Amino acid sequence: MLLGLGLGRSAIALVGFGAAGIFIGGGMLAPTAARPMASAMGRPLARVMGISGRLGRQNSMRSPRRTAQGAAALMVGLALVSATAVVGASLAESATSSVDNALSANLIITSSTGTFSPIVARKVAHLPGVGTSCIVYGAQFEVQGSVVPVKGVCTDHLAANVILRIEAGTAERALAHGQLLIDATTAHSKHLTVGSVVAVTFPNGNSTMRIGGIFEPNALIGSYLLGSGFFRSHFSGQLPGGIAVRASRGATNLESTVSNALKSYPNLTIETRSQFEKSQTAAINQVLGLVYALLALAVIIAFIGVVNTLLLSVFERTHEIGLLRAVGMKRRQIRAMIRAEAVILSVFGAVLGVVVGTGLGAALAFSLKQQQSVTDIVIPFGNLAVFLIVAALLGLGAASWPARRAAKLDVLAAIAAD
Repeated sequence: MLLGLGLGRSAIALVGFGAAGIFIGGGMLAPTAARPMASAMGRPLARVMGISGRLGRQNSMRSPRRTAQGAAALMVGLALVSATAVVGASLAESATSSVDNALSANLIITSSTGTFSPIVARKVAHLPGVGTSCIVYGAQFEVQGSVVPVKGVCTDHLAANVILRIEAGTAERALAHGQLLIDATTAHSKHLTVGSVVAVTFPNGNSTMRIGGIFEPNALIGSYLLGSGFFRSHFSGQLPGGIAVRASRGATNLESTVSNALKSYPNLTIETRSQFEKSQTAAINQVLGLVYALLALAVIIAFIGVVNTLLLSVFERTHEIGLLRAVGMKRRQIRAMIRAEAVILSVFGAVLGVVVGTGLGAALAFSLKQQQSVTDIVIPFGNLAVFLIVAALLGLGAASWPARRAAKLDVLAAIAAD
């Protein structure tokens, strides 16, 4: 319920509380699913490993509550990893599509300090091979009592460098006449249409502006656009934040031409559109790498729980293991039985975690989509399959100590144990 409310109201906090409730509910329902899932996952092991695989499958099915408890921590860990993978893949794909849907320019010039001298723009505009260029400014202003980011863009040759999918009104004409462009999401949430007049506050005072156009949402463009001339008159002294450059017909080696001309500005970054896309996704992947490293610790702790569950299972079945050894079961078969049980337990927890995490990740991505941070929801099936394989391999590793302990039990002492 909380998850649904959070998605309906675009409230990430409610989505988070809903996710916590799903974890609790999943943990409570896990014993119900443990027996049939252990049976299904154990069949391939029974065929491959023979009697050891069959016994490992039966042991997992015999105590579904213990199997579920052993897999609970792993389920939570893999759910967090899977949710992060879905959100990360959605953010990366959204960053790429945002660039594709916002820029038609061949080169993008930005600065590591955020802004650069206006001289750069004048230099670029007169370089051979440059057809058109569009300066982009960035600042903040107040609209209807809320402080929001706003961009200033060129009014000449706008369509040659920037893609604005206009739903209502106009683009270049409205910007040239000092009108405000807003995205469709903002227009819908604030009940604004073309021709609406809104109260705005600039650094040089209060004013009102007429809505001249409404465009399709794009995270790279933002929600509010002004013409560069109008922008500079109200944000005096604001430096350019970027330049979109379109090559002239027949021009070659534009990147090297621009790079050579701007060698004296080491703070500038000159990228093709594909390079700009990669730089956008690289920042996302860097943050995700740190998150994955932290989540890896949670998964490792979860596998310690798997080891403890297996050790407890060996302890509880000491008499049973002694009888198996007495009727001729070899040490390696005992070890294989414990490993089979570990694989079933690990894959069971991983499957639950991946299913729950994928759903939660998609829900979070949908919530971010409503806030325009995400434009595409992507399920990285390849990564999720890797998580399941890694879980099975780590399950084998977790079984090493309990398996050796079970195999080394003294047969007579084990039979005599209660």
